[in-house]
Amino acid sequence: MKSATRVILFSILCLVVLTVAMTKNFGQPIVTVPGVYENFTVGKGSGDLEGMRVVIFSAGGGYYAIVQIAQGGAEDPKPEFVPADVKGKSVSFSIGDDKYTGTATADELTLKDASGQPHSLKRKACSSYFK
Repeated sequence: MKSATRVILFSILCLVVLTVAMTKNFGQPIVTVPGVYENFTVGKGSGDLEGMRVVIFSAGGGYYAIVQIAQGGAEDPKPEFVPADVKGKSVSFSIGDDKYTGTATADELTLKDASGQPHSLKRKACSSYFK
């Protein structure tokens, strides 16, 4: 009888622990760094494109980024293909001498450049990159 009671109590305890663990994380989005992030805007007066687009993806056992930085002009800027370092929700990459570090959430990628200037890029649907 003692063995049966122990098995039942252990099973109930496991169910309670499993239920609490599932409830605790329920409703919180799972954050993955790979994705499409951008904050492109078009100047109202000039029509120039400004902002940044970063596409992060995994390939060949590592991570890479396609980065476009617009500083005025009518056309999409030339994309730069660079290796990216991803650890958890943190990401870093370099474009020439400029280094960017940041953190990804379910909604955005917040980057800082070498001078400390922040860049907030909203997450877009991956299909939006190939339009």
